[in-house]
Amino acid sequence: MGVKQNKKEDMPAIHVYYHPMHRDSLSFQPLLHGIEEEGVPIFLQEGRQNTALELGYQAALDSSLGVGIGVDERLVLHYSKLKKDRPLFQIDQREGTKQRILGANAARLVKGIPFKAFDENEEHTSASEEIVSKEEIAAIVKIVVKKLQEMNRKEETR
Repeated sequence: MGVKQNKKEDMPAIHVYYHPMHRDSLSFQPLLHGIEEEGVPIFLQEGRQNTALELGYQAALDSSLGVGIGVDERLVLHYSKLKKDRPLFQIDQREGTKQRILGANAARLVKGIPFKAFDENEEHTSASEEIVSKEEIAAIVKIVVKKLQEMNRKEETR
C-alpha cells in the first residue's frame, strides 16, 4: 500500500523535503506511514538545501500548516514558529521505529494533540541513544547558573 501524497504544493499538508542523495523514499517510508496513520496529508519534494535542518526549516516555512520535515542522514521535524537552529525533533534515519513516531508527531503537531514518546515501542535503549544533546546541556547549564546567581544575591543581602 502506497502513501497518498498531495500533488499541489499549496494544498494543506506536512511538507517533507529530502536531500537529492535520498531520492529513494523507501529509506524514510516509516516516517511517511507515521504521518499517514494520523490522517494528515503529505507533500513530498526534493529540496535544494544541504542539510536535514535546512530542509526541515524550509519545508515548515513552505507548508500552510507550518510543519515540515527535512531528510538526509537525519530526519528533522521543524515548526515554522521556531528558530531555524531549534527544530522540534531530530533522529537518525536508520531508526525505523523512531521514524514512524516522528511522522506521527508531525501530524499530531498539526492536530494539536500530545506527542507520542520515542521510547514507546522500544524494550530498551542503548547507551548511544542516551547521550544528551548540546541544546539540552546548554539549557541545564543556564538553569544552574541562574540558581547560583540567585544564591549569590541572597548571600550579598545578608
